[in-house]
Formats: sequence, structure tokens, C-alpha cells
Amino acid sequence: MSQKQAGPLWGGRFAETLHPALHEFTNSLPFDRRLVRHDLLGSLAHTRMLLEQNILSRGDAEAILAGLSNLLREIEAGDLVVEGEDEGDEDVHAWIERTLAGRIGEPAGRLHTARSRNDQTSVALRLFTREALSSLVGLTQDLATQWLAQAESHTESWLPGYTHLQRGQPVSLAHHLLAHVWALIADAHRLRQTHDEAGVSPLGAAALAGSSFPLDPARSAALLGFDEVFPNSILAVADRDYVAQAAFTAALLMVHLSRWADEIVLWTSSEFGFVRLSDAVSQGSSIMPQKKNPEAAELIRGKAGRAIGHVSGLLALMKGLPFAYNSDFQEDKEALFDALDTAGTSLAAAAIVADGLEYRTDRMREALHGGMLAATELADYLVHRGTPFRTAHEQVGHAVREAESRGGELADLPLDSIKSCCPDADDDVAQVLDPERAAEAHDSPGGPAPARVAEQLESARSALAELREWQEGREPPPIYVAHRDGQLLEESIP
Repeated sequence: MSQKQAGPLWGGRFAETLHPALHEFTNSLPFDRRLVRHDLLGSLAHTRMLLEQNILSRGDAEAILAGLSNLLREIEAGDLVVEGEDEGDEDVHAWIERTLAGRIGEPAGRLHTARSRNDQTSVALRLFTREALSSLVGLTQDLATQWLAQAESHTESWLPGYTHLQRGQPVSLAHHLLAHVWALIADAHRLRQTHDEAGVSPLGAAALAGSSFPLDPARSAALLGFDEVFPNSILAVADRDYVAQAAFTAALLMVHLSRWADEIVLWTSSEFGFVRLSDAVSQGSSIMPQKKNPEAAELIRGKAGRAIGHVSGLLALMKGLPFAYNSDFQEDKEALFDALDTAGTSLAAAAIVADGLEYRTDRMREALHGGMLAATELADYLVHRGTPFRTAHEQVGHAVREAESRGGELADLPLDSIKSCCPDADDDVAQVLDPERAAEAHDSPGGPAPARVAEQLESARSALAELREWQEGREPPPIYVAHRDGQLLEESIP
């Protein structure tokens, strides 16, 4: 058996070794080591295809497949750790090839036949991205389901709806929470779409011009669970649209989490008092003993900024690169990893915070009074009685001014004062001035009336069930199922 190979995968052309400082500068192993599983899967599929195309002998291919399978099992069991800096490995691909050579000898040198690190890197990153996005779909639908359950308990808990952070019209707490639920459902659909769009196999594109060997890229794609094969070998290794799209999707998800978190910060303040935090999700002050701070929510809000920054960084990275591959792409991984990691940890934190919330519906109901929340309902009442809306708007504005001058609400105005401002008002006008009744009357599609909220709840349940079915139905790549247990027989892979 040959000795372990050390050094780069490209040394034959060079008479001198790379300057140590530049090796450290260009070394990506400290962060791309997390792609080891995905690179092993890509290598397994590539080797299997080479065997089936008679490009590799059965003896060499079986040795490589057995060696890669053992590495995969040991990595997943935690029995093998990627540590190759002292051996001169510049990336995880070099570590795999060197480690494999140390175990199986010469056949390891045939693994890279008809392949470049360009398509090798891309396939590993695509597999990683799809796996991470699938996980985020699950976490997103879990949090949306949690919010949905809270909404189901508050279909007739009323509070002000806000525009410009000013009280506007009454809505139910369920209706308000469902706005967050639907935003998350949209996020989950975007994550799923990005997962699917990342499902293009670049294996077979090699460096940029394909190969003179009789490759079967469709077979490699099928073994890896990809739905499509690259249409152009140059684009296959130069494409990082799926990276930018994954980062954007994660950033938009973080924006939605940030809006919810900002609401928690506001609603737990004494000025609002709509929510009380349990001790388990609160933190205190080092100087003010009475403080109970929503710091986890604040951090979710803050982390959205870094997720947004990764999108800008990736787009700037891509914007001026000539086709095909450039080492600039080494910078795509840390941004992508952090964007997806940040979304995942923030979803988990949001679920814990949400579980520690107590909605104070008494304070919400109190807030219905003091903001003239029945004003729009009064204007609509006048329109139903034949008053043009613009005229009704102006008349109700006079009534609001009159109520303010008396220090009360519209419902506190005497009937004669209301009729003075709104000549078409009748004796039944009082029934439209109650904020809770106004909310119940808003029975238009997607509105806050209990019947409409019930429709939303059912639609949201169905949407989340469909997402859960998709997420749970994701199957591992065939090559993974066949080789994680060392099954090397031809019939082990369809």
C-alpha cells in the first residue's frame, strides 16, 4: 500500500512550494470541512458512474467505493474528524483524497478521473444547500404551527390594529397572529422552491469543458437525487445563483422573524403591556434589579441585519466574475453557511420565546378605547345610508374632533352631537360605535370577523400539512442509502 500523499492536488507543474503565508491565506479547510459528507456523496456517485461507463475497472471502483463508504460511516459516527492542516491539505477535497489514499493505496488516485474540483465543489455545495434548506422548511413550519395554535385560542380576543404604529381599526389577536403565520408559510414555500432550484447536478462539467471520457451526467444526477443535469458545462461550474437565492431566502425569513421579534419587544414594554414574558425567556440587568428584558427577541431582530449583509456580499462577489470558475467562489461558503445557520438558530430561539409568552387580552381590550377605533365603521355606516364616502369621511372627522374636545370617545358623544356632525346618522348609530362589534362586522374575505378567521385557520392548517408532507417525504440520495452501510452490490442502487 502506498504512503499517504501530502501537499496540493496540483503540484506537478511547480518547482517551488507555495509560500506558507499564502497557503494559510488560501486554505479553505477550516470552513469547507463541513462539506465532507456531501463531498463523499458526490465522489461515490461519480465513482459509480465511472464504473458503469467502464471508465474504471471493477477492482479499482470497488476499492474506491468501499473506502469512501467507510469514510462516510466514520464521519457520521463521529469516529473520524477532518483535520488536515498539518498535512498540507488546502481544502476538504484534498483531505478526502489523501485520507483515501492512505487507506486503499493507488486506486485512490483514479477517483478524480474525468472530474475537476470545480464541478466537485459545486456538487458538494448544492447537496449541502438542499439539505440545509429542507431542514429550514421543517423548522419554519414548526414555528408557524406553534403560532397557529396560539391564534386558534384567540379568535375573539380583540385589540387595536396599527398603521404607522398608531391605533387604526380593531382586529382579533388571532387575525394578527395569522399575519405572521402566513408570512412564514410564504418563507417555507420560498425555501422549498430554492431547494428545488438548487437541484441541478454539475457533475460531468469538469473544469469547464466537460470531458473526453464517455460520461453519463444523468446517471450521476439520479444517484444524488438531483432532478436536472447542467445544460452548459461553463455555467455549471460558474453558477452560484442558488447560493445567492438561498441566502436571500434566509434573509427574508429573518426579516419576518425580526418583525415578530420587534413586536415582542414593543408588546412586552410597560407602554403596551400586551404580553408578559416568562422568566425562562427573559434576561435581567446588571444594575437595575427590576428589569426583565426580551433579549432573545432583540437578538433575533439584530441577527436579521447580518443575514441581509450576506446577500449583499454574495451579489458583490458574483457581479464581475468572468466565466467560468474563479477562486473568488471560495468566499461564497462562509456567507452561505452563516446565513443558513443564523436562520436555523433564530427559528429555534423564536419557538422557545413564543412558548414563554402570555398574551394579556385584558390590556389589549383596554387599548380599544382611546383611539377612536370606530371612526372607519361610522363612515361606512353613513355610506350604507347613502352618504358619499368622501363626505362621510369629512363628517366623521368633525365628530372625532368633537369627541376629542369633550375628552371622550365617539361612543361617548350624545346622539344629537353625532347627528349634528353626521346628518344622515339615525338612532341606531350607537351599535356601530363599539370597537368589538366593528371587528365582528368586518366579514370580508381575509378579514378579522370570527367566521373569516376560521377560514384562515383551516387554510393555514392545510398549507402547513402540505409543507410537512413534503419535508418529511424527502428521501436521501440513492447513493447515500446504498453506501452508508457499505452495500457495494450492483442491485443496491436502482
